[in-house]
Amino acid sequence: MKSIVSVCFIALITPLLVEAANVSAIINQARATVGSEKALNGAVTLQMSGWIEPAESKVPSAKILIISRRPCSQRLEVRVDDLVETTLLNGEDGCIIRSNLNDSLQRSQIRPMTNEETQRAAFSTRQLFNFYEPDFKRGEQVTHQGIEQRRGVRCHRLLYSYPDGISTTRFCAVNDDMLISTVTDKGVESVELGEQVVQGIKFPKRVEYYEGDTMLHTVVIREIEVNKPLPRGIFTIPTGHKVK
Repeated sequence: MKSIVSVCFIALITPLLVEAANVSAIINQARATVGSEKALNGAVTLQMSGWIEPAESKVPSAKILIISRRPCSQRLEVRVDDLVETTLLNGEDGCIIRSNLNDSLQRSQIRPMTNEETQRAAFSTRQLFNFYEPDFKRGEQVTHQGIEQRRGVRCHRLLYSYPDGISTTRFCAVNDDMLISTVTDKGVESVELGEQVVQGIKFPKRVEYYEGDTMLHTVVIREIEVNKPLPRGIFTIPTGHKVK
């Protein structure tokens, strides 16, 4: 009887163990397509600049600057003509600042981010440095949801999910483990194109964003700097605008 129970137990858990092993292998191989473990784990600061090209010609383009630091600090600046929106995140605190560079007399409008906005900003910041590795410390789990065609490529479908509901689905090619696309829990898909290597890490030259079959915009990454010293106070939240 004991042997029968043991055989049944092994039969039940074996698929789970195989799936867990496959997920780990897929993630490790996907990371290897981006850079060595030393290079990926050694990235502490990241600066990227470029511009946003809207899919619709009536919408103006925008300049973009992202400055991030492990574990959870980010400064995102989006500039359209003389109007600048700056999103600041420093740990659990964040705010949004809107300024007009052409009007020195007009005061900047500042408001604290909501808890949801702060969580989303923190999530996007961590993603810049995780390079597909799950955030186990905060409860992120990865589930293999099968193999399917994505943008004409046979892919592993990996669901990354947090206990608070934030999730990301990544599609990695079966034949070479390259990331084909990423879909957020809001239904926005991003597709990385081109290649530029900085400090041993591969970054895209362009990232296209879609909602279903509709293209939203393209982010063109002009310059990337890894581990460049950052100015003091670049992530400082203005006094009185911290999330309580």
